[in-house]
Amino acid sequence: MRTPDFFLVGHPRSGSGQLNGYLSRHPGVWMAKKELHYFGSDLGYHDPPRTLENFHSFFEKAPSDALRVGEASTWYLFSQRAAQEIHDYKPDAGIVMLLRNPVTLLHSLHSHFVFRGDEDVAELGAALAIEEQRRQGTASMPEHHIPARGLFYSEMLDYAGQVQRYFDVFGRDKVHVVINDDFRKDTQDVFRGVCEYLDIPSDFPSFEKIFEENKRARNANRETRFRPMQDFLVRKDQQAVLEGVRPGVPGHQFALRAMRRVNIRYTERQPMDPAVKAQVKEMAKPHVDALSTLLDRDLTHWVS
Repeated sequence: MRTPDFFLVGHPRSGSGQLNGYLSRHPGVWMAKKELHYFGSDLGYHDPPRTLENFHSFFEKAPSDALRVGEASTWYLFSQRAAQEIHDYKPDAGIVMLLRNPVTLLHSLHSHFVFRGDEDVAELGAALAIEEQRRQGTASMPEHHIPARGLFYSEMLDYAGQVQRYFDVFGRDKVHVVINDDFRKDTQDVFRGVCEYLDIPSDFPSFEKIFEENKRARNANRETRFRPMQDFLVRKDQQAVLEGVRPGVPGHQFALRAMRRVNIRYTERQPMDPAVKAQVKEMAKPHVDALSTLLDRDLTHWVS
């Protein structure tokens, strides 16, 4: 049985779903179900945790002649343990990561958390205001939220520290960093760079078809139709079945997927409050400066 030889490690809300889709359409690549989150034991992503046997079950259909076999879980980059755990599992694994402007990322991430039910504070500014109290246990947290520390938004901004962990563990030359700005500006050229890093061809006749757009907008803003249904779906016991961590009764997973699908509506995301935007820029500035130094690339326009 084939097992993953490269990992798309994040960030969430940064184009990783789009890149995962393009990789899955490449004739030489086989991608497992997204967001397995077997690694990153500090994330508390699944309860109970996904077992290695369960993780490997998602690769049983990977063809033996695939040039590369990959797995994409968007919180591996945020995790303090995932880099080392992936290295322990596959020391020569390829690592691909996507980095988005942290200001717009926090806006998108907070909206996504509110939709899912991981966040019960509807305004990002208000959520930032109680972050320290939440960390100290003096402000409430939703009963069901993943990952652990995900609502500590300021920790998400430490891009340099997160990238450095993978550089330290795998070696700088073994990690491929994609900046979301580049990915949006010239998607095909950036994807060719990913193919080159993975040592897979990008000069085959059907290359252009990889980029045929999905009808659903990329990183579309989602809202629930029925909040009680969504609150049910994010319960840990239901998530374990929905994500294939443990089996349910026949038809259970199918029913949960159907419920999730019909309970979504796509809407325009409200613009970021200017005062909150300025606050997040100020919070992010030292981290963006550190990342610019680490990557030897000026990214300060993100916070200017």
